[in-house]
Amino acid sequence: MTDFTSSAPGTRPEQRPGGLRIAMLLALLAMAGPLYIDIMPSIVAALRAEYGLDAMQAGFVAASNGYGSTFGALLALFIVPRLPWRPLAVGLLIGLIAADVATTGVRSYEALVMVRAAHGVIGGLLVGLCYGLIARSADSRQGFGVLFLFHFGFGGIGVFASTFLAPYMTHGMVFLVLAAFGVLALAVVPLLPAFDVPQPGARPANAGGGIPARIPRRNLLCIGGLFLFQAANLGLGAFLIGIGADFGHAASFSGGAVGFGLWAGVPGALAMLLLSRLFGWRPLVAVVLAAGLSKALIGLGQDPALFAGAIAAVFFTMAMALPYAFALCAEGDASGRSAVLAGFASKLGLSTGPAIGGLIYAHGAWALIAAAIVTVLAAAVLFGWSLVLQRGERRA
Repeated sequence: MTDFTSSAPGTRPEQRPGGLRIAMLLALLAMAGPLYIDIMPSIVAALRAEYGLDAMQAGFVAASNGYGSTFGALLALFIVPRLPWRPLAVGLLIGLIAADVATTGVRSYEALVMVRAAHGVIGGLLVGLCYGLIARSADSRQGFGVLFLFHFGFGGIGVFASTFLAPYMTHGMVFLVLAAFGVLALAVVPLLPAFDVPQPGARPANAGGGIPARIPRRNLLCIGGLFLFQAANLGLGAFLIGIGADFGHAASFSGGAVGFGLWAGVPGALAMLLLSRLFGWRPLVAVVLAAGLSKALIGLGQDPALFAGAIAAVFFTMAMALPYAFALCAEGDASGRSAVLAGFASKLGLSTGPAIGGLIYAHGAWALIAAAIVTVLAAAVLFGWSLVLQRGERRA
């Protein structure tokens, strides 16, 4: 694995750029790719209400975006190291903006699948590029932490904008919101400093030991749990506005509830940081179980206040569980292969969830809620099993 921070032999390493400002700019740039995930409920609602798709078709259009992103993330492993990052970022952002604007003029189901899949590929490449830049910054933990907070913060803003401005805008407002964020990210590119370019033939920083011959079994168990957890999260989350309509809530109210719920993820992520400092890995399974059981509250959402509170609880607990899960997937594998595979599994889960969720939702909201809860419980079992193996290795 290439070391993206090593300098050529005999040269003095350059000081890597860092600080909160750089972390925020990188997070803004990186958010342009996966922002569609955070406003997925509004996208699915728009596909059904404005484009005339049924739940199954809307789910597969959303899934095509996710599968394209997964493929783009794989392509990034081969493309990003070979091209200058700044021109590549500009080209990818222009491609994202073009795909979002083109979606507003597309009418057929088949064309929507193709356009959103292309958008996903471009977005996956952009995310891979940004992850590489964050890794080359002075404090990658700060960079990824700010990015995670931005996911929830800007996701809430996106849902509000796409929901409450839609009556005053033309067809496909939600995709114009994505395009507008792409323009914002494009303006960020010139503000970023130069980053160290990986030196050809650089010796990996972790060479010489500590790298297992294959990915440890406990990491594979955790990665499987992450796939299930993410599939359950977006499998239910993509249809929250539709479930609200089933309960008699207006789309504007349900969209606002999802927006507030996304913002609840910000304190959830901060709470996870506090718990991990105080108790280490011990709260992980309990937090994942809480994230699963909180989804049952959605089924009791006939009352508007309870529906909004249930959505906030779902996002709050999800934001607590996800950092724990990603950290456990990468723990104990100095090669970084487990972390890469975890990212792929997460994207695969986010892609699979809406597709399967659309099939299950055809049988009613409670069927989808129950399936999501059972899936999270299965993920909790895998996380717990991984922790048991981890403790056994430490005793040995």
